[in-house]
Amino acid sequence: MVCRKIEKTAGLLIALFIVTSALIYVPEWETVGISRNCHILQRLGYSFFHTSLVHAAVNAWCLLSILFLYDVSWRRIGCAYVIAITVPGFVLSTVPTVGLSALCFALMGSIAFQVRRKLYYNGCMAVYIVIGMVLPSVNGWIHLYCYQAGLLVGFLNMPVPCRKK
Repeated sequence: MVCRKIEKTAGLLIALFIVTSALIYVPEWETVGISRNCHILQRLGYSFFHTSLVHAAVNAWCLLSILFLYDVSWRRIGCAYVIAITVPGFVLSTVPTVGLSALCFALMGSIAFQVRRKLYYNGCMAVYIVIGMVLPSVNGWIHLYCYQAGLLVGFLNMPVPCRKK
């Protein structure tokens, strides 16, 4: 029996939309990207636009990997989306940013307490965030913020083990 069919189906549809739209539509980044002083529609939609097919495919693969490997509820996906669209202005630059990676980093932060090899997992995440800081076309600050906010959400929702007497 497949668990979380709705979440996985929604993830597949989102991934299909993202990859298909990257093939068909190339928007002007100033109108769809998130940046300092952008309006609410840009915040709500920037996750669904990507700079290239490779960018869209990597983000879609990351989303699907999280959804299919971990028990991710629609509430957690919604929380990650809220984290991604409410990125504070001091994290943003004047250059517009697009992509689903903020949502993915928030999800990866929220599942950090579910993984078996926590030290290895968080070490890999630190490397990914540092690489994002070094590459000129990646907004590593958004990734760092979303991962930390996801960690907080994951910590607050972590099950507390009961001790038997």
